[in-house]
Amino acid sequence: MLDAGLVASLLLSTGAGVCVGISAGLVPGLHMNNIAAALVAYAGAAVGLFSAVNALSGGPNAGLLVASFVASALVAHMFAEAITSTYIGIPSEDMVSVLPAHRLAKAGYGSVAVRASVDGSLVGTAVATAVFLPSCLLMGEPVGLYSLLKKVMLFVVIGFSVVLVLADGDEHGLRVSGLRRAMAHRVKAATSFLASGLLGFLVLQTDYASCGLPDLPWMTAGFVQRSALLLPMFAGLFGLPSLLMSLMARPGKELHDAPQVSYSFEGRASDLALAILGGTLVGWLPGMTSGCAATVCAPGTREHGGEGDLRGSARFIWLYSAISSSGVVFALAALFVISRARSGSMDAISFFVGDGEPGFASVGEAFAASSLLLSCLVSALVSHRLVRSLEQRLAGLQRLLCSRRTAVAAVMFVVALSCALTGSRGMLVMAAATTMGLIPPLAGVRRIQLMGCLLVPVALVFAGVS
Repeated sequence: MLDAGLVASLLLSTGAGVCVGISAGLVPGLHMNNIAAALVAYAGAAVGLFSAVNALSGGPNAGLLVASFVASALVAHMFAEAITSTYIGIPSEDMVSVLPAHRLAKAGYGSVAVRASVDGSLVGTAVATAVFLPSCLLMGEPVGLYSLLKKVMLFVVIGFSVVLVLADGDEHGLRVSGLRRAMAHRVKAATSFLASGLLGFLVLQTDYASCGLPDLPWMTAGFVQRSALLLPMFAGLFGLPSLLMSLMARPGKELHDAPQVSYSFEGRASDLALAILGGTLVGWLPGMTSGCAATVCAPGTREHGGEGDLRGSARFIWLYSAISSSGVVFALAALFVISRARSGSMDAISFFVGDGEPGFASVGEAFAASSLLLSCLVSALVSHRLVRSLEQRLAGLQRLLCSRRTAVAAVMFVVALSCALTGSRGMLVMAAATTMGLIPPLAGVRRIQLMGCLLVPVALVFAGVS
């Protein structure tokens, strides 16, 4: 039964999550999975803090409040990332592969990119919340679609991987140059996919995390968990290459001044359907990310158009953000229906609501799911407003945000964070991943091929190779 204490405690934990998520999202390289892992590591302190909130408000148990905090922070983090992903790490003009948000920022339309991202995230969260229950009934009982998919999951993952490689058409003219060059382009895409898959296999499915290597003083035996190595791997594959390439350019000087525009992309019914489909893939299937889902669901959506293609770039950003946010909601559904955590943040939510303190037995699954959905929805509404307000203030500082100093600071922070959390093992992974991450943009293939680092290990698990 709802009462004032319950609502107050949930809103308080949600508000705290929004503040932390927005702040973390504005720091390049600081992902919510790292914050969630820290909360689990210091679960006693986290539960103790929220127990005080629980005592003052008379709300639900402290474990559920911590889970609501994580859920709201995760949603808020996605909204704030719209700013950093738009203005930081912009490469030079001669790079073959330039991300849509960077391309718009270079053309002077950074505000359009941020607006498309936060609007897509808000719509994705709202629509996924509306279809949360039908999704649970479809994938779980009584329909049981996930049980059917699980039997053929190996072929599903392989199929998605093949589509990912074949959908990597070159937007700069190779497709019209003949079959031989088109095949060469696909070979480059497949090579990037398989190479990243090999790295993912070594990191996630071998005993590399526990191997005997000279390390930092605080790195005791068992300190570095296998999942912790995802931080340096993803930072090397996707974060550092963009930052390093931006250091080779002068992004602040390459920015163009554009007339003030009030353009905002509004998704059509077909775009909403794609967002729900993509979010379902991200939330329910292992190894699936927003970029993979966007490519599979809408292979005709160009990631690399010209700077003048304002609508095309805004649509890709909107769709990607809508898939990401809806994927969070559907990941909650997967957590409650099939007991599978699809990210570090979901693993933390499962710990505090399920296995942690105190659990489903005391709050009930329906009550816990409703509380977390409420936190996600409130976080999306508040974060949308906050980021739009921040974007208007930061638009005038875009040359500072795109400066070399900002890129250097971001690189130093990411490297220092990875070193502190993963030691020498993480540094070796980051070095290999960064080298590998520089290849796709220089070779003219999509960076999304590097998601082989997850899809290949997942396929091997379902094939019985582990």
